[in-house]
Amino acid sequence: MLASGMVCAGSVALAGAASADTGGDAGESNVAVLGNITHGGQVDILDGADHVQERLAGGTIQLKLRSGTLETYCIDIHNPTSAGTKYSETDWDHSVLSDKKDRLGKIRWILQHAYPVVGPDTLGSKAGVQLNEDTAAAATQAAIWHFSDGVNAHPKDKAADKVTMWLEDQAEKNGSSAEPLPSLQLTPDSVSGNSGDNVGPVTVTTSADKVSLGLDDKAKAAGVSVVDASGNPATTAANGDKLYFKVPAAAPKGEGTLTASTTTRIEVGRVFGPIDKKSQTLILAGSTDVPVSATASGAWAPKQMKGPVPAVTFEKDCAAGGVEVTASNSGDEAFTFTLKGETHTVQPGKSEKILVKVGEDQTYDIKIAGTGGYGPWQTHGVLDCKTSGGSAASPSPSSSPNSPAPAGSTGSTGGKNLAQTGSSSATPVIAGAAAVLVVVGGGLVFFLRKRRSTPSA
Repeated sequence: MLASGMVCAGSVALAGAASADTGGDAGESNVAVLGNITHGGQVDILDGADHVQERLAGGTIQLKLRSGTLETYCIDIHNPTSAGTKYSETDWDHSVLSDKKDRLGKIRWILQHAYPVVGPDTLGSKAGVQLNEDTAAAATQAAIWHFSDGVNAHPKDKAADKVTMWLEDQAEKNGSSAEPLPSLQLTPDSVSGNSGDNVGPVTVTTSADKVSLGLDDKAKAAGVSVVDASGNPATTAANGDKLYFKVPAAAPKGEGTLTASTTTRIEVGRVFGPIDKKSQTLILAGSTDVPVSATASGAWAPKQMKGPVPAVTFEKDCAAGGVEVTASNSGDEAFTFTLKGETHTVQPGKSEKILVKVGEDQTYDIKIAGTGGYGPWQTHGVLDCKTSGGSAASPSPSSSPNSPAPAGSTGSTGGKNLAQTGSSSATPVIAGAAAVLVVVGGGLVFFLRKRRSTPSA
């Protein structure tokens, strides 16, 4: 949810913004950290002949905040997890299914009509079976993988498998590509202008009914206030509102930070991507009420003062394969800066967009040094725009998982295992026992299940 770990002023501070995409340092308290599988069970991935190709742990995964806990599912089955990975909330355009948003719409339908939004008893009744929390979670994860990764996924539990097939069928018929609103986002998160003007606008996007607004001490000391599009003082805002830094004409050169904050439940279907290392992308299944905030910076200078008045923003561009840096200049002299060893100059009243290429699943750390008392601007994260294709390497016949698969007929995890749904850096994708059976049985078919048409990965 939250902060991307960007350290420039003008950041998304908590859950809600496409955090690794916009900039700013929200602090470690705002970062969601990968936790345990809370409920789930074994899920079989069948090959084209309906043989068990992989046996995975599938279910709800915790993302832990200092002030709350989120429940998520995996939407990138063959991407390994890493314990303690930090995550931030992001938009669909910046996710592993950025070019397949119709699938995200179907997945969101599943999340809205499956566990944990719908209890096990009610969910099981849709297919005439009985479920508990573990089998309900496994059924839901299998249906999600069907769309996110294009696999033929079946919970080992037969009752859960019937629910998975019901969810897939209904999602095909009823799923839409409507994206849930961010918990809280300010865009752009860096603006500039002249003293005497209303500097902005900064647009509020939020799923909350109302957010509170505040300015930092630097802005207050300069006599700056926050106003809405009509020029009226604003202490609260709602989704879609446009806000401005109202800067007195006599204000000297300076900068300040606008903070928006609220407490809300993040909407089901929001995506969470890794921000410090390669790891599975997750999608929100449920949340408690959590405090969220976002920030935007404003910079200003008197019109008669010579020099640049810069603003810099960052945004992932999955289609182009990198991070787009937008530098603008409201001053009367050129804004010159160095980015990845190249010098760029933005003339007064102009802006420039520069794409910094980043490899898929690669980390990035982009920094523009400050100038004239403004900045610096920095962002870091992971470019995570595509699901990982194919299977992870299978273990030798004698090997066994380093971390136990969910135990018992229902696959209960008891919340004791690190989140390792799908491929894991700690647990091979194919269970050792399954590998042994394949070798000994000379291609033994474990069992056949009803085949379904799966989306291509």
